[in-house]
Amino acid sequence: MDEPRSAVLRFSGRNGAAEAGIARIVRARPVRLRRKMTVEEAFRVTVLECLAQVAANIPAIVQSREVEGLHQMRVGLRRLHVALNAFGEEFRTPALKNLRKRTKAFTDTIALARDLDVFLEELFEGPASAGGRDEAFAILKNRAETARDAAWEEAVVSVESPEFSIFLDDVAVAAETHSWFGAGAFRTRYTADAPVKPTASRMLDEHLGRVRKRGRHMRTLDEHDRHRLRIALKKLRYAAEFFAPLFRKKKVKAYLRRLRSLLEDLGALNDVANVRGTLTRLTLDDQAGRGSADLFFAAGVISGWHNERARRLGDSAVEQWDKFKNLDPFWR
Repeated sequence: MDEPRSAVLRFSGRNGAAEAGIARIVRARPVRLRRKMTVEEAFRVTVLECLAQVAANIPAIVQSREVEGLHQMRVGLRRLHVALNAFGEEFRTPALKNLRKRTKAFTDTIALARDLDVFLEELFEGPASAGGRDEAFAILKNRAETARDAAWEEAVVSVESPEFSIFLDDVAVAAETHSWFGAGAFRTRYTADAPVKPTASRMLDEHLGRVRKRGRHMRTLDEHDRHRLRIALKKLRYAAEFFAPLFRKKKVKAYLRRLRSLLEDLGALNDVANVRGTLTRLTLDDQAGRGSADLFFAAGVISGWHNERARRLGDSAVEQWDKFKNLDPFWR
């Protein structure tokens, strides 16, 4: 059986990251599942592959403060969160539910730094370059950079913490042992030894059912419900990517291409919502003074620029949804 990147099993928190001395960006690799695998073997390979992506990006965050490294760690944590829940009810034991809860908690600790990275690297310059009054945008940018520095410090502290090291080790142990077996161990054992493909189809159906439920009224969804749809679609995407090797490549490729296009539009819409949240944080504690008028002018221009962009993106997202919802699932 092809092994996942086994280095993760020898990773022991921040010391392991420092000893490696390599601050490179590590993106997600395809999970090497095969049809002859059991559910347990597929679980193990998938979880360890996600864990490897998380662990491998620690040096890029701690040593190099790489924006893309932080992004890839967040992707890895999100993939891991889905992987821990992707193999059926028998795997949803208290131990694995606890690991999912901890995965989400660490994802949240780096979220603000990532949001501010996106704001400064991708969402600020467009409206700023078209808005005039350079000094006003300079004030806002300086405030955003200060906030980003503080958020990055919090992210680094979290990633360097003993708690994060223990978390990584606990995930590896859960993948390599049966420590996650619950009270119904006999039933779990029976399910774990079954072929993976039927379980993959059943779990993809579960994800798709949730997506269809949340997207029923796509044209009239408010921002909150559209965000919930996006989260469901991302979980479907990660699960589909995990299980892709078990199905016909051509059908998988077409399905994922359409799904990614829809997610791209919904992601851009989510960025617009995050702009509003970021601007609120950056202006909330401002006291009336010389810089206030300029600060609020710049924030207003950026907000208005992205709100106009959101109207165009909304039309595109509805069009992409209409195309996606009529696709035949590749696993049926």
